[in-house]
Amino acid sequence: MPKNARARRVRRRLIAGVALTTVVSAGSATAAVADAGTPTTPASPGGPKNPITSPWTAPIPTPPPASSTPSPSPSPSPSPSPTPKPTPPPSHPKAGAGKFDNALIASTALVYVGRWGGQACLDAHQYATGQCREFVDCVVYLATGGKIWPVDGGGSYQASFAAAGAVPVAAADAVEGDIIQVGDHDDSSPLHTAIVLDNKGDGTFTVVDSNFVGWPSTPELVGVHDWTPPAGAQIWRLGAVTAHTADGRKNPATGSQKGSAAAGGSQIQDAATAALLAPPAAPSLSTTTVNGLASGVIPVRAADADPKHPSTHMRYWIDGKPADAAITTAGAAELQLDTTKLPDGPHQISAQAITAAGAISVLSAPASITVTNHQLTVAVAAPNAPLLTGTVALSVGAAPATDLDKTTLTVDGVAAPSQPAAASATLTLDTTTLTPGPHVVSVAVTTKQGQTATWGPVTIMVTGAATGMRAVLPSAVAGHQDLVAVDAAGKLVRYAWRADATFGTPEPLADGFGDVTALVAGHFTGTGDAPQLLAVHKDGSAHVHGFDATGRFVDQGTITGPAWGTFTRLAAGRFAEDGQPWLVGIDKDGHAQLITVAADGKTAQAEGLSVDPELGAAPTVLTEAEPGAADRLLAVGPTGAVSAFVFDTKHGFVKVEETKDPKAAEDAKGTAPRTAAAAEPEPLLQLPAPAAVPVFGSFAGSGPQVLVTTADGQTFVLSTTQPDRPSQGTVFNEHDAAPDQAPAAPVKQGQRRISVAPN
Repeated sequence: MPKNARARRVRRRLIAGVALTTVVSAGSATAAVADAGTPTTPASPGGPKNPITSPWTAPIPTPPPASSTPSPSPSPSPSPSPTPKPTPPPSHPKAGAGKFDNALIASTALVYVGRWGGQACLDAHQYATGQCREFVDCVVYLATGGKIWPVDGGGSYQASFAAAGAVPVAAADAVEGDIIQVGDHDDSSPLHTAIVLDNKGDGTFTVVDSNFVGWPSTPELVGVHDWTPPAGAQIWRLGAVTAHTADGRKNPATGSQKGSAAAGGSQIQDAATAALLAPPAAPSLSTTTVNGLASGVIPVRAADADPKHPSTHMRYWIDGKPADAAITTAGAAELQLDTTKLPDGPHQISAQAITAAGAISVLSAPASITVTNHQLTVAVAAPNAPLLTGTVALSVGAAPATDLDKTTLTVDGVAAPSQPAAASATLTLDTTTLTPGPHVVSVAVTTKQGQTATWGPVTIMVTGAATGMRAVLPSAVAGHQDLVAVDAAGKLVRYAWRADATFGTPEPLADGFGDVTALVAGHFTGTGDAPQLLAVHKDGSAHVHGFDATGRFVDQGTITGPAWGTFTRLAAGRFAEDGQPWLVGIDKDGHAQLITVAADGKTAQAEGLSVDPELGAAPTVLTEAEPGAADRLLAVGPTGAVSAFVFDTKHGFVKVEETKDPKAAEDAKGTAPRTAAAAEPEPLLQLPAPAAVPVFGSFAGSGPQVLVTTADGQTFVLSTTQPDRPSQGTVFNEHDAAPDQAPAAPVKQGQRRISVAPN
């Protein structure tokens, strides 16, 4: 590097801070240079390369002027030995980020105290410069056995540590071996890099670094000193903390070795033998805000993600800068964040879990807030679903939180009675009083001074039955079936059949179905043929639910064996002539498995199954059951087109060819169990494009139908055996009609309404 460029670069590294330096004589620096020997071009270790130049020879420093406070006496200048004995470079095993004792970075740097900083880079076979950042880069390279080279191709000093796997650390949480970086790139001012030996508190550290001690008379000299970094400094941790200390003394806050002891010449801990303390997992973070709208003081909760690695406190970060810490109690901490100290606008909050030994997690996923302390603003959070049903909770947030008066919900231009306003409140929308289809809603918040802010108007789409996973159960009326579905709150509810295409109000069966990925009706375990539901959850478990002797809907156990969680479509039926019950599971890639439940009903065996590619790609797969014939699979495409597939012992599930000839269809009707070769009477069925999972059952008249809900909220039943029969509009939330009574109003073909008012 040219001398002028080096001088300009070094001048940029002057730091505005408090420093108590270790005085090293010019003679000792000269000896350090001599110890380096004549540099040669190093072998390529994989890091960036600069041309190696001769180390700079230090001039003899001018004695400091006399003062009232005597300065420490400089060390006597040693006489250079004609044949200096080189100091062997530190050697450690390869270890990636978080896999080595963090203190190794400090102890490796201490080997070079009183020497030219570039010697660490010569030992690392990197560039021959002793500037502060290059010295730290080479120390990290040596401490990790050449595994980590914290250099960013774009020249970003901070990003290079993050890319190497380092975790950001607040000044109060820094321990031995952490790295302090001031400035982001070569043009930053101030600019400096140092390694923590001891955290003295109040933002002051004992550090080891290069190009600070001895400046300006002896630049690029490695020394130990106390330092208060300027505002804007960032601290990074590449290693893991341990509970050991070399001299038996611990930092009471972290369990790590005191830096002053390390500076006095301590034993180097080997990365392969250090008892590393696993960092806790990143905590979960939450606020009480509605859509992040915040004003005044808000609670921010951080909770341990792994009870096996509990934290003692949580460190909060706001907009990438460390903020206050909160003590963890029962696995959670809460920060009372005063948003009046933040400017209005968007902000991001994160948190770190910190253990008693000083192990620290990565930052949590951020929570976004929008601070509004000076202008009335309203936010509303509704269920994230394209179709709404039942009672819908609308969370309403208002800011600023002072002087709020009332909140008013308006639906289709009609205002409901106002409710008291609050910074966070809940309004309820009863969709059972609305016809299916689009409706316009808005929410207004008014202050005591008469100022109003409005959310909306927003168009919502209303439907009749819950649109989560759906299945059927036998109705109390023979020959018909009830609809069961998972609602927005994760409850499994039952819509009892009242009359043709008419169902009652939802009856809750069980909680805990919000994470169900598949819901299948059938009989899976136990004696007899009692109706049951098989529910597959996101964790991959498959639970059988049924009714006990008292009529309660209960969990009857799990079935293990198959990889239930891999199936995106699941169907049950008797697909072969022998009538044996099977399950067919199809994964996201269209690969199918044939599943047979063991006699004990607790385990199942899965084997590969060939299926037609059209069946494997269908978004929905239903079982079509008809007495006297083997069950078929129906593939429902995204546009509602339905194809039928039958089981063949040689080829698996194959597509049924459509028969257009009515005479051939009539002749084929009621013949032997269906096979791939048999002429099928049913033509291809076209459903409306489904917006919720279609279900197969007996809902109106005679024969089987498919119940399908469309994107406009309408629900219809369509016959699978009588394709010319018109679709029939479905009514839900029938309040007072008994199962053997007619509905409160006649149901007409294609009627589009969602509820019937009670008499």
